[in-house]
Amino acid sequence: MSIAAVTMVWNDNWFLRRWISYYAPLLGERNLHVVSHGRDDSLREIVGEANIIELPRDPDDINFDTRRWGFLSSYTSALTRYHDAVICLDVDELLIPTSPDKTLPKVIADFDCETPRVMPGFELFPGDSDPTLIDEAECIAPYMAGALFSPFYSKSGIAMRPVEFFPGAHGMMDEPAKYCPDLALMHLRYANLKELERRNSARLKISQRVVDDRAEFLDEGKPFATWRKADKITRRAFREFRRARQTEWGELLPHVAEELERLRVRRGRAHKFLTKRYESLRAPLPGWMGAHF
Repeated sequence: MSIAAVTMVWNDNWFLRRWISYYAPLLGERNLHVVSHGRDDSLREIVGEANIIELPRDPDDINFDTRRWGFLSSYTSALTRYHDAVICLDVDELLIPTSPDKTLPKVIADFDCETPRVMPGFELFPGDSDPTLIDEAECIAPYMAGALFSPFYSKSGIAMRPVEFFPGAHGMMDEPAKYCPDLALMHLRYANLKELERRNSARLKISQRVVDDRAEFLDEGKPFATWRKADKITRRAFREFRRARQTEWGELLPHVAEELERLRVRRGRAHKFLTKRYESLRAPLPGWMGAHF
């Protein structure tokens, strides 16, 4: 079975190295597609034989997220003509099997239809060890304190035929995605505290420059508004992780499936999940995950 993976980057080299090191052995470097949102000559050294697509970058484009996910939808759809399945997610997101007897390619090969898939999402939080000291070839999972269930990061990220993603892949346009219990989306945003601080600072500067005197673009959910509040969102996320009800990984997954089914909603053309009034749940990562990422 031929499976491709697509992501878009800009100044995301720490995450891109993780993305390449995870997906390349599973899918093959030549089946990976890295879309560079602006020219970046450092990428070739990181991606090896993976494909690089360079797009123009307008740092003041207030519609950049809608524009880029329109491109990613079209590019992913085109790749489904050449591959059996295409993974399209952000560079800080990895699809991990939910049990030790599964692999990513085998799970996708066992799909029973071409309906787009949605995976339960989890935010990862670091433990006492500093993840910035981990060698790039070393797995990061053993250094994590645990995974926090996130409806927002429960994304529709696998296509087997032409699709249209809601911006951020936080939903699917025109059709509901089928729940995939055998894969989990691990969001690494908080895994590296130094990278988190750098990212938050850089995005705050961009958002302040772009949206000053443009209050209409500060609506909840707009990327620049989120970037402007990045430090506040970070503090809230760490508080939620500490306060969340802790369970074991095997017990967490059935609860997550029930919550996502309850949170399904349609807003216009978009099929997505509500992100309020859900049970906050967390679990330590099982030891066998340390062999995956």
